[in-house]
Amino acid sequence: MTCCSSAFKIELRWPEQIATSNWLQPRSYLIFNCILAIVFVAFQLLNLYDAIPVLGGYYFIYLTVWALVLQTITMVTLFICTLWAYVKLTDGPDGPSQGQAPLFVRCTVALWYLIQPTSLIVVILYWPARAFMTDPPPVGLSGLFAHLLNWLCLLISLFASRIPWSCKNFVWGLVFILTYLGHTAIHYFAQLGTPLGCERYIDQECPIYDAFDWNMPMMTTIVTAVALVLYTVIAGLYTILVCCRNCCSCMAKPMEVESKDGPENIETIENAA
Repeated sequence: MTCCSSAFKIELRWPEQIATSNWLQPRSYLIFNCILAIVFVAFQLLNLYDAIPVLGGYYFIYLTVWALVLQTITMVTLFICTLWAYVKLTDGPDGPSQGQAPLFVRCTVALWYLIQPTSLIVVILYWPARAFMTDPPPVGLSGLFAHLLNWLCLLISLFASRIPWSCKNFVWGLVFILTYLGHTAIHYFAQLGTPLGCERYIDQECPIYDAFDWNMPMMTTIVTAVALVLYTVIAGLYTILVCCRNCCSCMAKPMEVESKDGPENIETIENAA
């Protein structure tokens, strides 16, 4: 039980690891997160505008939509957390380190751990599947963002941030994947079908994705196992990326933050904490 709870524990220095970046001054980093939040909200609205007239309520059955909605929520809440941390860091009466991060911040960081690797999974699953389509639909701007550009934005966020990362943090993405797999099974047994139907089955038995076809449970079980292995590989890749980020941060110029006593070096603040 202790081991399980430890895997879900969010550990970070509040507020400095939320408010600061290795490459940007705190105020610039705050603006950076604000821009990212605006971009994600804008493309989420565009995606809704493009898809709802075609899919209706079925819009919410797709993995891409689940991922994009969570990414948008996370980037908005991350901006709020960054603003909160920036104010704490510059005006906090008790100094930079305020102990355990607030629950809202920890939930945001957990979502950030979730969306980082899963955004790459969407990219990996979508483009090869599209290559095998006989008559693939055109990819509009909102579709391109949902299946590629969002991952690039999140990758930039990963390298710009100072949010701590360890292997155990990938448990959040694993929970997301298992939850979505469970959703595909519920969708099948409830016989909800898809908005556009399919050639192989009656409308009520059409799977969300041909690869996760619970009409053929053996194939779906194999695909599920492959997906979990793929996620493990991606977890390893992100561990390497974070190691690269941390190594590069050693060469970055120490950042300063304005406080009541004037500019202070971030490293000096953390050592004092």
